[in-house]
Amino acid sequence: MRLVAGLTAAALSGLAAAANQQSAEVYLLQSSWQSSPETPSIPKEVARHIFLQRTSRQRYGSDLRDIPGSIDTQTAVDHLATFGKTPTPLFTHADKTDASQLVVILEGTAAEQSSRLKEKLGQNAAFTISDPPSATANKHLMTLFRNLGVASSQQCELSAMINPFEADCWAGPSSVVKYDLRASPETLDALFDNLSRLDKFVADGDLEVLLVLLPESSRSSKLNHWSAAAAGAAADLRRRRDAEMVISDQDNTTPKATPPAKKPAASSGSGSAAHRAKPIPQCFPSLKSCMADTNSCSGHGECVNKYGGGGGNSSDSASAPASSCFACVCKATVVSPPEKGRKTKHWGGNMCQKEDISVQFWLIAGFTVTIVGAVTFAIYLLFGVGEETLPGVIGAGVSRSK
Repeated sequence: MRLVAGLTAAALSGLAAAANQQSAEVYLLQSSWQSSPETPSIPKEVARHIFLQRTSRQRYGSDLRDIPGSIDTQTAVDHLATFGKTPTPLFTHADKTDASQLVVILEGTAAEQSSRLKEKLGQNAAFTISDPPSATANKHLMTLFRNLGVASSQQCELSAMINPFEADCWAGPSSVVKYDLRASPETLDALFDNLSRLDKFVADGDLEVLLVLLPESSRSSKLNHWSAAAAGAAADLRRRRDAEMVISDQDNTTPKATPPAKKPAASSGSGSAAHRAKPIPQCFPSLKSCMADTNSCSGHGECVNKYGGGGGNSSDSASAPASSCFACVCKATVVSPPEKGRKTKHWGGNMCQKEDISVQFWLIAGFTVTIVGAVTFAIYLLFGVGEETLPGVIGAGVSRSK
């Protein structure tokens, strides 16, 4: 009897926890957006793809393999097309720039705060997230954005973040920021005080905003990732990393010394074995880490900040902002002395470790196609001449001998 009572109490507590789980509201502030009276409810995986599609600095290819079975793929694609970033028209003036993309995640939103925000905005939520994950999942999500170079520093207040021309808080055309309303409830008041400025930026087409209101009940959720995959956001980051290893010319020309049995080590000039064993990311947070993990771009280039205004040697690990993205820029090298003829090699790859032979390939391919076409055309002409009938005058002058 006690066992049955215990099972019943556990089941009722589970149902109560599921009932207390509130959905997260997402508001879309966009100049061409018209709110609908019906608010769709989408899973967290689709919402994550919408965030990535809006903030991606390159063309985002959606990998929808992590979409749960509760929603079909076509419906997920429709949500991405509806709530994602509007594609640039084909025939657009060169001086026309896309609006900056801002995603604001507000944790610990109370029901009263959500109602006030809805009243101030004067519109319904664009969509709701049916299963908002925990605060741990939000930290993983911000780490993903930070590795992609789009997450902003938490030191910037919301009143400064809504200005896309604020150079101290914006390092590119998109940004993601997260605030905890339970720890800093004044953030919502700052949003209310600056709604007129925000509306002006949105109306002028300079800014598009996603406001994600995560309820307080989601803070202790058992969902620790925004993605349904086993590794969540970490797996998504690994798919964006290049699994190639660091290669240097000295590895092929200089014989390696046998390391001691107790403490193996490698010389600093040829790169350590640990550097060659781990995958190299597309972005490094500092110049020092870029130079160390790529073996100085394999000696064929230099590390520069993709999204910074200065060169690669203008920032270090102490002064580089959180949104810095240092990567290798490859340079050409001369591999033969001038008296024997100048021979230049071009390099590619995320560590400048590959020789770029695209020019040679296209020369050989173009020459081969041209020669094959010319020979085929000549054979066709020869067959055409052989098939022509002789004129009748030649046949009339021939007589049979008696």
